[in-house]
Amino acid sequence: MKRLHYLDNLMIFLSVLVVLHHVSIGYGTMGGWCYVTSEKLTGTVQIFLSALTGLEASFSMSLFFFISAFLTIPSLEKKGVSKFIKSRLIRLVVPLLFVMIILAPSVLYYIEIHNKTTQLSWFRYVLQQNTKPYTSHAWFILMLITFESVYIFYWKFIRPHFSISKYLSDAPPTHINILTIILLCSGLTITVRQFFPLGENFIGIEFSNITPYIFMYAIGLLVFRKHWLDDLSKKVAITWFPISLIAATYFCLIIYLLSKYPSIVNKFVSGITWESLSLSFAQTFLCVGFCGFFLHQFKKKFDFTNFILSIIRENRYGVYIFHSAVVVGVTIILEYLTLKPTIKYIMACILSVVFSYTLAGIIRKIPLVKRVI
Repeated sequence: MKRLHYLDNLMIFLSVLVVLHHVSIGYGTMGGWCYVTSEKLTGTVQIFLSALTGLEASFSMSLFFFISAFLTIPSLEKKGVSKFIKSRLIRLVVPLLFVMIILAPSVLYYIEIHNKTTQLSWFRYVLQQNTKPYTSHAWFILMLITFESVYIFYWKFIRPHFSISKYLSDAPPTHINILTIILLCSGLTITVRQFFPLGENFIGIEFSNITPYIFMYAIGLLVFRKHWLDDLSKKVAITWFPISLIAATYFCLIIYLLSKYPSIVNKFVSGITWESLSLSFAQTFLCVGFCGFFLHQFKKKFDFTNFILSIIRENRYGVYIFHSAVVVGVTIILEYLTLKPTIKYIMACILSVVFSYTLAGIIRKIPLVKRVI
């Protein structure tokens, strides 16, 4: 398959969003992160950035899963099952274990040393943390391993006898089809949230948000097989993105209300209420609309590469792996400066992105590391 430069550039954009997402939470916006500074953003700025962070979270990781799925089939066809599995063990399992066993506990240790809340040695602390498995920000890798394992099983044992794509039309999905997917995904999301409420996680995975991830991964596989990428993204961008902007407005209103009236949180995160239903539908509309919009826009305006972009592209996965240490380190170091929290936040965003890419580039020069990340 010919390399699609706009997908490379889109994944660079998404990797930057991941870094900015965690910087924002570290400065007091809604969400979970390992370190939140005492110099939080407040007032209108905090509410505004919470809304932006929430909007980004509604589509960014789902889009990562879509692109990953889209690129899975050509890789599997080129390498074959055995070589594909071997390559994924190196590219996915090794980084996941590194984050869970060494990096994430080390970041937590640094935080506790900073807060003067532990007297353990680094080695003892890491051993202690590993008694409680936690994926940290590498939850995406674990979910991707799971999705790819299921697809490999289908590819190897089911597809030779029953191919799902052959029973589906080759014509791009109609607007009715797209609406049906949105409604189905929203309904399943609210169902899952009865068992896994928003904000709760298991070893770092928020199962409350797993439904759109599954849908977008499955859609990514189907879009590649049916050659729908350009037509479908354009259709979604033109028709469904404007609708998703209405959902975005409503979502921002929800963030505002939750910031001003924390007592109403439970109405949105658990149970079957009009609030929780509306939130699930809004997030699904956001996911579909924004994913289609960015795919279409990057195809139109960023389908190119150059020397700098190629270097950035090579380091984006390393950024995902190591950015947590950079974000926490930058946030803590900036606490020693006498500046307004807003200025520190802006500085933290810029420095975290730059240092994350710089660190990834340096680490990838270590022998064998480039093969992994």
